[in-house]
Amino acid sequence: MNRDPIERPGLGITHHLWSDAKSAILDHIGTFTPVHVVTITPEMCLRAHRDEKFAGIISNAGIVVPDGVGVVWGETRLTGKKVEKIPGIDLASWAIDEVIGNKGRIFLLGSKPDLVEKAAVEIGKKYPGTDSIKWRDGYFDTAETNRVVDEIAAHEPHVLLVGMGSPKQEEFIAHNLDRLKCAVAIGVGGSFDIWSGLIKRAPEFFQATGTEWLYRTFTQPSARLKRIPELWRFTGLVFKIGRSRKLISH
Repeated sequence: MNRDPIERPGLGITHHLWSDAKSAILDHIGTFTPVHVVTITPEMCLRAHRDEKFAGIISNAGIVVPDGVGVVWGETRLTGKKVEKIPGIDLASWAIDEVIGNKGRIFLLGSKPDLVEKAAVEIGKKYPGTDSIKWRDGYFDTAETNRVVDEIAAHEPHVLLVGMGSPKQEEFIAHNLDRLKCAVAIGVGGSFDIWSGLIKRAPEFFQATGTEWLYRTFTQPSARLKRIPELWRFTGLVFKIGRSRKLISH
């Protein structure tokens, strides 16, 4: 779908608080009105700054929330607003509970076939007897996109969770939202790895104190160290755009 980008202050966040994000998502589920939800990270902010097409996708997403302490810091500095960290996996987990708990439908798209199936099975264990969760892997080429879209649309999910990594997942949702016949579509990155049990999430102490990044630094040092240059670039970007008060200039 092509629309003129919407200019927003700061980093483009639309909902700064958990309560506001939840309320907006519930409205879309209740009315079954399609919306693209982006849980934006520092790396995604950097990509939006240098990639006009990706910037347009973020600008046109109906709900954009801050995923991580870096984005919370940047948005607070640029807008002066109160901002709460809304991790994508927490938002998606809450949406799953809301939808399946009320007899709604979920679709998981992404990752390898065995892994996404395992994630669906583990989620389903919380709701014995449910048949409202469908899934398929994310390994398909462009020629197969229409078939995948049709498969999702046939299920008419209240929530579609796309775990294909950024920017691929955001591009898939943005380009196909009108045809997916879903109420809410969320890009969830590597969440299927956690739901399936392949990767353990940080203990609750680290989640509650906003220091999951520290836990992951200790448990996945090589992966975390690779992020440091990007995080410094993000910090520089926040200072750079402070004068204009917006991430994307067109």
